[in-house]
Amino acid sequence: MAAEAQDTRRTAQVALNLFQQASRDFNARWTDWSQWDDAYAFVQDGNQDFVRSNLVAELFDITRIDLAIFADADGTPVYSTGYDHGTKRWAPVPRGVAERLRIGDLLFARDAPTSAVRGGIVLLPDGPMLLCSQPSVGSAGRGPVAGTVTFGRFLTDAEIQRLAEPAGLSLAVRRLDDPDLPADFREARAALEGRDPTVVRPLSQDRIAGYTVLDDLDGHPALIVRVDNDRAILRMGNDTLRYLVLVTVLVGLVFGGVTLLLLEKLVLYRLARLSREVTAIGGVGDLSARVAMPGNDELSRLTGSINGMLTALEVNARRQSQQKAALEQAKAAAEQAHARSDRLLLNILPRSIAEQLKEHERLIAEHFEEVTILFADIASFTPLAARLNPTELVGLLNRMFSSFDQLAEQHGLEKIKTIGDAYMVVGGLPVQRPDHARAIAQMALAMTDTVRRFLADNGEPFRLRIGINTGPVIAGVIGKKKFSYDLWGDAVNVASRMESSGEPGRIQVSEASYALLDRDFVLEERGLVAIKGKGAMKTYWLIGEKTPQ
Repeated sequence: MAAEAQDTRRTAQVALNLFQQASRDFNARWTDWSQWDDAYAFVQDGNQDFVRSNLVAELFDITRIDLAIFADADGTPVYSTGYDHGTKRWAPVPRGVAERLRIGDLLFARDAPTSAVRGGIVLLPDGPMLLCSQPSVGSAGRGPVAGTVTFGRFLTDAEIQRLAEPAGLSLAVRRLDDPDLPADFREARAALEGRDPTVVRPLSQDRIAGYTVLDDLDGHPALIVRVDNDRAILRMGNDTLRYLVLVTVLVGLVFGGVTLLLLEKLVLYRLARLSREVTAIGGVGDLSARVAMPGNDELSRLTGSINGMLTALEVNARRQSQQKAALEQAKAAAEQAHARSDRLLLNILPRSIAEQLKEHERLIAEHFEEVTILFADIASFTPLAARLNPTELVGLLNRMFSSFDQLAEQHGLEKIKTIGDAYMVVGGLPVQRPDHARAIAQMALAMTDTVRRFLADNGEPFRLRIGINTGPVIAGVIGKKKFSYDLWGDAVNVASRMESSGEPGRIQVSEASYALLDRDFVLEERGLVAIKGKGAMKTYWLIGEKTPQ
């Protein structure tokens, strides 16, 4: 039945979400360790006091972990151990983990600690393990990276049941490459090699199962998950069918018996009358109508049975009508929710990117050889925030940033994000355009005009620092539930430094952007400026747009 299969698919998706949430929770559980000054010092000096004070058996028992590895900046383990929960004793590092560490795929880049966290499922000879590896960056959470902190927990049958129990699910998990897979898992594995992410198969008259694939840390299919459901929907349908068949047979038997017993003319007449009334009801389809047959004999009782059947059919028809109306309402609500979802998606992603995301559930990432990035920040925002109440502050930011959004749309630019009182916009993506630098410069000048109008209208004394840079970037969508379209690359960092090293009320432009703007705009050389991470860079002030000759 379609309803049964759909319900099973939803249950399988719930099971998949349980594992994904477990991975996220496991990653979050160890963030305090990767951003802990004591652990930060330990991966550098290997002080055994840290081990005796913190890496104790109680930690492994309480958190149910089977592995802990602390490695220095070169990837060399400073401390590594496994743990046997059965014997409550230390054990060797599980087989397969050392090989992963040796090839470096669990170590992280030194220049981006906040994006270097990796977590997920890793297939080991001893079974699948939930693994979390995070850079050790100290309590500030910003590096530099001194090493790597890695924890792991085997996904044993008991651990899987612990995950399934709150949701009331019956789960079974097997490796995709298991040569001894049961027959139903082998059949489901073959079906899952197609495009369908979930396969539904009946197990028996009373049970039905949904199968789906769980990817490992590297994004490769690793485990096949089976979730069992009781076939209550099928039983309900079969019971209803048997009831209708039984009622129909019963009415037929009673009608036939009355016909055989009452052969007299009076009986035949009454029978013909009854037949006409029933036929009339069937002809108009009015299930609220009833047949009338006075008396206290078999024919009268048959009439009562027919009226009872009509009552049951009327109730059933009314119920079906109500169910149909409820389904139509649910369908309309789903369509409205889908439309709202589309509108929300377009509010946070460019239209072309949103269409790609809806059509293909895959990683979206593109390289753009040349775009122009603008960063803007409100100078002296902290005193302003301290003086205004929350409603006034948020209202002021909303009005100003909404004006910036209108400017971005007017100039055909793509707003990337706002962070606190900072605003980021880019020209030249996702649709490339040759005049990206000109459009960004025009918006920067318009933003300063907008801020001046805000000062006049609101009387709030604040000014913008604006920085502009041009260069190559990588753009893509990250996130599973809360999507974010973001940019990466050295050009982004330089644009941010242009803003932070600028002056309130002025627009600082890098030399790369200056080369594209010099013909159409008035720029003033500022000279060499010390830029963090880049050294001395020649920069310029953007004054205004040149008047056409």
